[in-house]
Amino acid sequence: MTLRIVPTEFTTVQNAIDVSSAGDSIKILAGIFDGFEVTVGKDNLKIFGCGIGKTVIAGTPGLGNNGIVLNANQTTLNGFTVQGFSEDGIEVNSNNNVLKQIKSTLNGNDGIEINGDNNVVIDNITTFNRGSGLNIPSGQHNCILKNESQENFSNGYLLGQSGANNNAIINNLAKENSISGFAIDISNSDTLLRNISLKNDFAGIAVALSNDVQVIQNNICDNLEDGIRMSLSSRLVIDSNIIRKNNEDGISIFNTVTNSTIRFNKVKGNSQFDIAAQGGIGTNIYDGNKCENSSPPGLCT
Repeated sequence: MTLRIVPTEFTTVQNAIDVSSAGDSIKILAGIFDGFEVTVGKDNLKIFGCGIGKTVIAGTPGLGNNGIVLNANQTTLNGFTVQGFSEDGIEVNSNNNVLKQIKSTLNGNDGIEINGDNNVVIDNITTFNRGSGLNIPSGQHNCILKNESQENFSNGYLLGQSGANNNAIINNLAKENSISGFAIDISNSDTLLRNISLKNDFAGIAVALSNDVQVIQNNICDNLEDGIRMSLSSRLVIDSNIIRKNNEDGISIFNTVTNSTIRFNKVKGNSQFDIAAQGGIGTNIYDGNKCENSSPPGLCT
């Protein structure tokens, strides 16, 4: 296992990757550097900078128009800023990687895009990206933990659209994004636990075309439309959330939602109904929700 240092030993990060073997580490000193690709076969590399705002990846893209591309497994990225690329800041196409303490900002598409499985994304910041802050189009069993996604031009966090399943989104912040704070779209068996979604331009949490999603103990306030909006989905569990002061309904359940459970939520001070079930109760269960009004009446305790 060898430590390689950029730029004193290697002029670019890509040069250091190209000569590295599994288990090697690459230290990027303070400064501005080109993007890079961790290529297939370069597994288990540790690439770390001097911290957000000190080590900045902002030059020539690593592959295509993306800043950093991971095509190898078990890579660790830690401690730098990625900014100003015309596509994604970081694109992950492999498995079992760790992304930690990275800021991805001002990119032309997503801040971070995950297409692989079993990745851990922890303590990162995504902001001012033209797409979503963090996007998981197709990856599975990923853990998204303690990140901040603010003021992106699409969603704070987007799961699905190409078959993402079984992802865990825990203790994250979504604030002032141009669409939803958290959007689950064509993605099954995901868990949203103890997240905060504030002041987003659409819903705090939006679930569509997805089954077996659990939304538990989240704090959802001051969004410009609904707190939680659900449509075209089945077997959802919406449990023990705090949902307040959203500009439309606190919880909006379209008549295309079936066999779902809405229970023990604290819903108060929303501009329209605290809980609105558009098609009536139907096959859904409402139990123990503390709220002030509902449509139809009787969904509050």
